[in-house]
Amino acid sequence: MAKKIKFNPTSGKEKPDMADILQEAMASLPQEMKEDLEKHGVKTFDDLLGLMLDYGIDPVKMMDYSMKHGTFPDDFNPEDVMLDEDDYDDAEEDFDDDEFDDTDGFDDEEYLLGLRLPKAKFIGKPKREFHIRIKLNNAPVKIWRELVVPSNITLELLAYVLLDAMGWRHEHLYQFVGKHDTYYLNSHQMKEEMSGPFAFLGRAQYRNSEKTTLEMVLQSKNERLRFEYDFGDSWTHELWVKGERDYAPGEEPVIKLLKGQGACPPEDCGGVWGYADLLELSKKARKTADEKERLEWYDIPKDYDPDDCDLEWLQEDVEALWEQVKEEKA
Repeated sequence: MAKKIKFNPTSGKEKPDMADILQEAMASLPQEMKEDLEKHGVKTFDDLLGLMLDYGIDPVKMMDYSMKHGTFPDDFNPEDVMLDEDDYDDAEEDFDDDEFDDTDGFDDEEYLLGLRLPKAKFIGKPKREFHIRIKLNNAPVKIWRELVVPSNITLELLAYVLLDAMGWRHEHLYQFVGKHDTYYLNSHQMKEEMSGPFAFLGRAQYRNSEKTTLEMVLQSKNERLRFEYDFGDSWTHELWVKGERDYAPGEEPVIKLLKGQGACPPEDCGGVWGYADLLELSKKARKTADEKERLEWYDIPKDYDPDDCDLEWLQEDVEALWEQVKEEKA
């Protein structure tokens, strides 16, 4: 079974409404093609790009081709827009869902998605430790985490840390947005050069997150950094420094999750508003079969407590990530 990869290169209230763009694009298609897309569940831009990837089509090549040619000529060769062989890992494409076990945290995510840590993890020598706090904005319940990280950690590596600390599964793209700049994050889903072809969609020019550290963008306690995960559901977090200290001579830096509150919402549930609807639905005394199925789909059991943070499990994930970082540094 081919794995699905979520892929959505646009987001933000100030950016174009991709639902409108998709609606206009689909309206211009022949009726037969529109019906075929709808049968495949294509309702959003994220769905469309996900479908392309499922069929082995490289979205960047497809969009680049469309920009150059407008339409597909008679001599169109599908191979021109297909994913390169290097983008596939045959060992990962076929896997048994029954064998998937989510008890080992980061290792399972790596098995499912082929995650690889960024090459640039730190810049310079660590001099200070940052005590940071991240919270999920507009959530129906309080969801936050506190961690300690070296101040010279790159935003690229920090994203991995934050996703594990929150409980997200690394299934979508993400970015940091500062006071003046947006910091593009490379991932297994996009190559760095993809920001060029997507420029026509209205996104800003990105800074390189591999060349940017946390202390470069948060130089005072009054400064905030926005971290957005999944440009479709738009899980927007706010990040800031609660405190800092200098490392003692010879002290080894650590990355550690200290505490937190609130369960991580399920992926692809419609953002904070969709999550709020699920929580309201879970409180209903009498539920229809469809409602029960929906809650089961999003793994919301009868005794689900949205305020509960499985801190020990999340700490193990962050610790496993830190161990992997140290192994690669050695």
